[in-house]
Parts: sequence; structure tokens; C-alpha cells
Amino acid sequence: MNIIANQVLILGLITLVGYLAFVLKAVNKDINQALVRVIMKVTLPLLLFTTFANIETDGKTLINGLVIFVFGAFTVFVFYVLSSCSGRILKLDKQNKALHKAHTMFGNVVFLGFPLMDALIPGGKGLLYAAFFQLGQAVLLWTWGIVLMSKASDSSSKHSWRYLFNLNTLAFALGFLFYFSGIKLPFVINKAFSGIGHTTIYLSMVYVGAVLAQVKLISLIKNFRSYFLSFNKLLLGPAILAGILYALQFAGFQWMDTDAIVVIVLQAGMPSMIIVSVIARELGLNDFQATQNIFVTTILSLGTLPLLYYLLINIF
Repeated sequence: MNIIANQVLILGLITLVGYLAFVLKAVNKDINQALVRVIMKVTLPLLLFTTFANIETDGKTLINGLVIFVFGAFTVFVFYVLSSCSGRILKLDKQNKALHKAHTMFGNVVFLGFPLMDALIPGGKGLLYAAFFQLGQAVLLWTWGIVLMSKASDSSSKHSWRYLFNLNTLAFALGFLFYFSGIKLPFVINKAFSGIGHTTIYLSMVYVGAVLAQVKLISLIKNFRSYFLSFNKLLLGPAILAGILYALQFAGFQWMDTDAIVVIVLQAGMPSMIIVSVIARELGLNDFQATQNIFVTTILSLGTLPLLYYLLINIF
């Protein structure tokens, strides 16, 4: 509980800085839009590239990692089905339906998931498994996710596929190439690029805080859509995955260790992805709704993540 609370508190404090920066007029709408461009064109590509280029594995861990990679992608499909059903129930319009799906499908598996998995499963194993899960999601985020959101954008619906070809997709592909080829970046270059890349979390949360400063608190509390999304994202989806993993073990498939199972379910149960709101802003979608999704799911995850972990260690 303390580990999870600390990570959420860190994100909350960075968001508060962004909130105060907007209130004190150190940040305005134009600066916030510039932050989006810096994140999408500089810091996030470097984060993706250095994360995957620096992954190191042994034989057994690689096998578990590949299984986690598959489940990372499979999780996206599970959440797509759930969000499609809830989107129809809520009768959302085109833009809100796309955001509802994207924020259900893709979780905060890097900024909250990486440090949390590293703390729960120390020694680098938890972080490595978390990276494989994120890799499985990233493949679909920068392909299916981009197309899904861009089709909902009035200004870009006829050219959705061109959004696949961006710096983030290129960085992702290059990181993949470095990983499989075994090529290592020189220390100085890796240190510089990795450092810049890891500013993505801070810039993203400052952006989220500045957007929240423009939203009335009462609209957050009354936003039923975010609560519906939270149920799918934080409880129902992870429970379905835990049930599938338990059924596989019961059937005799013992190829995964318990740590891998914990990473899959907890990563699936992470709150909505911060970068989705940045992409929404870039595509001209409703970034207020996107920010509300992040806020509500992150707060509620403070209770759901310890619950999931407690259930996992008792079941598996």
C-alpha cells in the first residue's frame, strides 16, 4: 500500500505544480500546447527508444517476457471489447467514444507501472517484465490506438493512417532494432538521451495539471463516464485476465512464474495512460475529458491496486 501510495502521491504533486503554474499564470494555453509538441516530438521518442534499446534478458526471463508481451497485447483487445460495450451503454458521441476506448485500452504502465513493479519485485526483474508488457501495449498504441483516435478527429479523419508515421513510431522501431541486434548505445549518448526521455513524466503531469486548472471540480465529481471507465479499467478487466491465467495454470500450463502473473494483472489494472491525453490534444480531441479520465482513474487506483495485489498473492 505504501509503495503504491508513494507513486501516486509523486504524480499528484507534479500535477499540483502544473495546476499552480497555470493559476499563477506561469503557464498559459499557448505554453501548454507547446508542451504537447515538446513531449510528442522530443522527450517521448527518446523515452521509447532508450527504454527498449537498453533491455537485457537471459533465456528463462526472455521466455516469460515473451509471454508477458503477448498478454500485454491481448489485454488491449480485452479492454477494447469492454469499452465498446460500455460506450454503447453510455451512448457516447464519436470523440468521447474514441477517448473512452483509448483510455480503457491503454494504461499508465510506464510512469506508474515501471516504478511500482520495480519496488514490488526488486532486482530488476519486475522492471524488465513491466517493460515487456509495455512493449506489447506500445505496438498497438502507436498503430491501432493512433488510428482509433485520429478517425474521431474531425480535422484528420480522412488521413488517419498518416499519424502512424511519426517520431514515436520511428523511435519505437529503432529501439526494437537495437534490442534484437544487441547493439548498445555509447554511455554518454545513452545517458543524455535517457535523461531527456525521462522528463516526459514531469512534462506530461505539468500539462495535465494545467488542463485540470481549467476544469471545474464539480464536473470531475459528476463525470459518470470516468467512473464507468474506471470500473472496466481497474477491476473488471484485470479480474478477467486473472481468471484466464488461473484457468491456464489449473489446466497444467506452468510456464509462467508468479512474478510474471503479478506483473500482467497489475499492469492491466493501471489507471488511464497520460500520453493518451497528449495525443488527444495533438489530434484536436476533447482533452478535458481525457484529463478527467486520468484524474479519476489515478485516484481510484490507490484502492484498487492494493486490492488486486492482495487477491493475486492469495490466489497464486
